[in-house]
Amino acid sequence: MTTHPATPHADHGPVRAHGTRFRHADGTPFHPWTTSVPQADEDTLHALAASPFNKVRLLDASLPLDRLDHQVGALGALGVQAEVQLRGRDIPETVRRLAGRSNIWWCAPPDPEAQTDIQEHDHGHHPLTVHGAPDTDFGAPWITHASVAHPQTRAVSGLVRDLCKPVVVDDCGSEGDDPDDPEQALPGAELLCRIWEAVCRGGYGSHAESWGPDPWSAGGGLLSGTAVERLAFLRTVLDEAPAGLGHTPETHDASTLEAPGEYVLQYHGPHRYPRRSFALAGGPWSVEILDTWNMTARSLDDSGGGKVTVELPAEPYLAVRLRRR
Repeated sequence: MTTHPATPHADHGPVRAHGTRFRHADGTPFHPWTTSVPQADEDTLHALAASPFNKVRLLDASLPLDRLDHQVGALGALGVQAEVQLRGRDIPETVRRLAGRSNIWWCAPPDPEAQTDIQEHDHGHHPLTVHGAPDTDFGAPWITHASVAHPQTRAVSGLVRDLCKPVVVDDCGSEGDDPDDPEQALPGAELLCRIWEAVCRGGYGSHAESWGPDPWSAGGGLLSGTAVERLAFLRTVLDEAPAGLGHTPETHDASTLEAPGEYVLQYHGPHRYPRRSFALAGGPWSVEILDTWNMTARSLDDSGGGKVTVELPAEPYLAVRLRRR
């Protein structure tokens, strides 16, 4: 795996849901790049420091509270948000202990009484979700965002539209070689495709790995898959995008993210389109073809706006990025 040296991170304050997106307390957008591990031990923290991930789901409910508190603090020192699974834990004790951590998120049991306990003891009012299939009830006002388990990430756009809150597909499959579950034995290209689809449909997708006898998502320690460095490329693409992004529903055959009049990011997945046309506001616009697997951006001639047709090399896993200058 190609490593990504850690860079100093600015403290923009706690993350909160804002409409269908997230942002820090100072207004800086926050795009969650999430992976799942049981706990964040020293080896896992070292791997995360060299990764694109800025949010981790901590799934081991048996981890002693002192160690959990230490790990949440260590993740915060790396600039990583920590979502704690509360099912199976003493909720009042856990929430009281961790509520002072600015990087904490809660994954609640589906029981409304348990969710009330979380709110009662969470003086920091941190992000709170439940995790489940798309038909889970995510609509309660205290549930700040949806944490979805679903392999079809193109469904994100409908959930964002219906819920009017952020949607993260926190279980969309795993890159790996699990012989018993095809969803845990995805090629890296397929997992990457699912996450790109989620992003360009107005939501987010999460990473998981299930390679070998000691996989990342079951024990942490070492990232070994092919998707990670490609997710770093996607993170850079989204970090360079403007605020105000939303899915464009009129484009049914290609997932499209847009800031109207300013920015377009269209992902083509496995389709080998020879060309794509766009209706743009008055230019000039920069035009780029992104190869999401090989992590390249090829600039074409600028456009002056109006109807623009982009000729493509008819290869899979491409995206088109249009930016108004």
